[in-house]
Amino acid sequence: MVMPKNFILVRHGQSEANVIQKQVKSNPTFELPNDFYQRHDSLTRLSELGVEQAIAAGNWLRANNLDIFDRAYVSPHVRACETAAHLDLNINWLKDDRWRERDWGEYGMVNEAVREQIYPHSNHLKSINGWYWCPPGGESLATGVRERFSSILGTLHREAAGEDVIAVTHGETIRVAQFVIERQTPSEWLEEDENEEYKVQNTQIIHYTRVNPVTGELDSKIRWRRSICPWDETKSWNNGEWVQFDRFSYSNKDLLESVNKVHRLL
Repeated sequence: MVMPKNFILVRHGQSEANVIQKQVKSNPTFELPNDFYQRHDSLTRLSELGVEQAIAAGNWLRANNLDIFDRAYVSPHVRACETAAHLDLNINWLKDDRWRERDWGEYGMVNEAVREQIYPHSNHLKSINGWYWCPPGGESLATGVRERFSSILGTLHREAAGEDVIAVTHGETIRVAQFVIERQTPSEWLEEDENEEYKVQNTQIIHYTRVNPVTGELDSKIRWRRSICPWDETKSWNNGEWVQFDRFSYSNKDLLESVNKVHRLL
């Protein structure tokens, strides 16, 4: 089965929740809007800046001849739909719940100070391995979100082989997509996740392709990626250049070298 020819992921623009969460982190006494925790996360709107970021992303896509798609997906969350609309592309969008935000469960209903008080063990697990960690009442990236993305890949193989596809979704959903498409190991994912240079900014554009950017030849698999931050290209990954990735295999020596980096307990 063949993947799409071009596969573009766009994170939603800055949301009102993004703004409020930053305010709370910098000022613990910040007064939250009355219904902040009474409204489901899926109903979060974009901020005014988020709308501007979405418009900038649409402009970048058009300037780079990436405005014609065979299929367009959007998370049903309001901030993603609002972003997709402001890209202003001449396409019709398919709402697909598999592209939704990670479920943070009851952990997402309280601020960091309360989390420290009532979820100390969960916070410790999160600090030692965020890939496998599952927020109380929510889903882990390694299982829940990955299973959803694996289902998406199955659909793309069956229905969008060789096509150009775009999806507007969420930061951690994009990071899981990256894990799967680039065949990362958990340790590679964790190392990159801790690197500020690879942060998925609001309206970050991640462009995967089967087309060799040097020769123009069409490969049987997706092998190249570039990532652009359309409102501040200094935040683009690898200076916005194409990066090639391949599946790696490991010799016995390679495996033992990686194992020996972990000290024994006995």
